[in-house]
Amino acid sequence: MNIGLLVSELEDKDVKKICIGASQAARENNATLCIMPGKYLLSETKETDPFEYQYAALFDYATDFSFDVLIVDIDRIGKNVPILKKESFLKKFADVPLLTLTKQEGFTNVNSVETDKDQLYQLEYEAVCDAIYYADNKKLPNPQAAKTFNFVEKEASESLSTLAKISYPLLHRKYPTEKAYEVMAETVALEGIKSCSVMLYDKKIRNTIKYWWEKPEKITVKANLVNGIVSDFEDGDNKTKTSDIIQNITKGKPNVLVAGPLFVGEYQLGILVTEFTANILTDYFFETILSVITGVARVSYLEKELKKTNEELYEVQEELARDDSVLDHIGDQDYLTGGLNRRGFFAKAYDLLKEKFGPGKCAIVAYIHMESLKGINEMYGHEEGDRAVKRVSGILEEVFEDCIYGRIRGDEFAVLEISDEEGKAESFRQEMSTQNAKLLAESSRYMNYLKYSICEFGYEDNLSLREMLKETDENLQRIK
Repeated sequence: MNIGLLVSELEDKDVKKICIGASQAARENNATLCIMPGKYLLSETKETDPFEYQYAALFDYATDFSFDVLIVDIDRIGKNVPILKKESFLKKFADVPLLTLTKQEGFTNVNSVETDKDQLYQLEYEAVCDAIYYADNKKLPNPQAAKTFNFVEKEASESLSTLAKISYPLLHRKYPTEKAYEVMAETVALEGIKSCSVMLYDKKIRNTIKYWWEKPEKITVKANLVNGIVSDFEDGDNKTKTSDIIQNITKGKPNVLVAGPLFVGEYQLGILVTEFTANILTDYFFETILSVITGVARVSYLEKELKKTNEELYEVQEELARDDSVLDHIGDQDYLTGGLNRRGFFAKAYDLLKEKFGPGKCAIVAYIHMESLKGINEMYGHEEGDRAVKRVSGILEEVFEDCIYGRIRGDEFAVLEISDEEGKAESFRQEMSTQNAKLLAESSRYMNYLKYSICEFGYEDNLSLREMLKETDENLQRIK
């Protein structure tokens, strides 16, 4: 039996009592319980931290975690929003049997408790027992008898010591490259934690208030501690479906877990799921662990970006060495195609955005990659490669006739168009598909083939050209 418990934040004293009661009931009934502290539904009037809404992305996993039943502390989660917004939130889980801790019209709430002693502990104990029965019988059981709760919270000093031991090797890079998460799993195992899993998406996923994220179907398991043993992964076997995350960490054995989102700014990175222990209820313990893992993920990402940038610099140096005129790179014109170079493209693109990109308009951004150029250069020489580049430039000039386009790297082109014409991006895609097929059929000696991504962006005040190009490039990498 897998039960999801959706609560606000672990720093709330009442939520702590709810978690204690729920964990005791789950263990006594041999059920798996996953506590999901996603904080609060966003109020349109109350001012909050600009990225506070990112925590609520955790609740989206509840629809995919193969829970048999959900328990939702809707009053605390939705304390800043009106009733209709609470109802809308609960309706997201229509495919999963659901119980609320308090009365909510149109939804089934758990049995109330009559005792004043340990009321919240007892309420959540009752909720888990009710949920187990409700999942099988679609009705509530008789109320449970009063229980005794003896959960002992850790002293803050003990939790701080555990936190330091887990964080030290990560923050001080006491690990080989790409081994940070395995080191963390080994460290938490030494601290008596038997279950812990760090999972990240291959690409960070943009999540804004206006454009809510879409979870990929699969996620990469960076480290997995199951029953005290760190899993070893062979190349390519560390992917898991989102729906299998709980099974991946429990392997079918009952456990009490807690989950937290990993994010940076407006980007979701992944999720941490770990065993629910006494340390978790120490204020900001779990929050700090999430922050440390996020920092490690961020450093790893930046290191990869730095490596990529260095490779690009080497490419530019090679181009400069081959080019007779350095002045071509200083100006706006690409020496080979006669069109815009990187500097010229960005200069004109920024001017176009400033002049024409506004409410009611959309920006169409395209990234085109000559995947075959490296092979052409190696097999037939750079002169033949240059001819292939010129041919591709001619195609882009035909397809994107009235747009700004340029060669921004040796084998990559970028395009920008501002339009209010519906479906124009799709027209570009169709034309590129047609031209790509023609290009592929032209040469019998080699394949000159293009990979491309064409994305459309609605107007936003803070949307930059760099962000649009980056998202289009990331989409191209996924296509590859």
